[in-house]
Amino acid sequence: MLGYCAKLEQNNDRAWFHANHDEYVQAREDFIELTDRMRFAVAEETGPELAERLLFVDPKDLLFRIPRDMRVWKNAPPYNPSWRCYLAADRKAVLPVGYFCMIAPGDRSHFGTGGWCSDRDFLRSVRQFISDHVEEFEDALEQGGYPLSETEGKLKRVPLGFDPDDPAGEYLKYKEWYVSERFADAELTDADSFLDRVRQAVRRMEPLRRFFDRAFSQKPRKPWEGAWDETP
Repeated sequence: MLGYCAKLEQNNDRAWFHANHDEYVQAREDFIELTDRMRFAVAEETGPELAERLLFVDPKDLLFRIPRDMRVWKNAPPYNPSWRCYLAADRKAVLPVGYFCMIAPGDRSHFGTGGWCSDRDFLRSVRQFISDHVEEFEDALEQGGYPLSETEGKLKRVPLGFDPDDPAGEYLKYKEWYVSERFADAELTDADSFLDRVRQAVRRMEPLRRFFDRAFSQKPRKPWEGAWDETP
């Protein structure tokens, strides 16, 4: 899997991709097998709302495509040289929150979980949930022992509508909250040892995943909702 992606990274064009299609098919089959084993490893360690769904999902449905949608990635190379999957009830489902895995060369492989928001009102709702439950959020991070990954788009200031002195202020600057177990290329030589680390990571990350399960279950609120709820 790593070898194929390294070659694709050096030859990121359609001619090379189609000329080496057999190698792509073999590497993809390897990743499907790994994803199949991962879903059972995750199901062993996670809550029933996710575990029961993972037992009945087709691992092929959890994979992301290597070819990019060029309608979105207009100025990018045509392929994303990495193997990626989202271990959840459905790759596009919001709930229950699942686990993301990427296998890619250059020591970029990782396994993790967290919250991603694309809708502005939904993002504000999740930020409000973190603000309202900041101690629980920090406990989940502390139990996991993983730092939040620095992501693109993080704000320099606490977003409008929130108190600049909010105890959760630093967390509210994020648009994505993600923690991950990182893997160097040299560590990806044995599937069993990889899956053991996945199980250990899930045990540590599960409180945070469940936190975002609750955060994402909230109805998104408009900025003005609740402004007149308090009686004089």
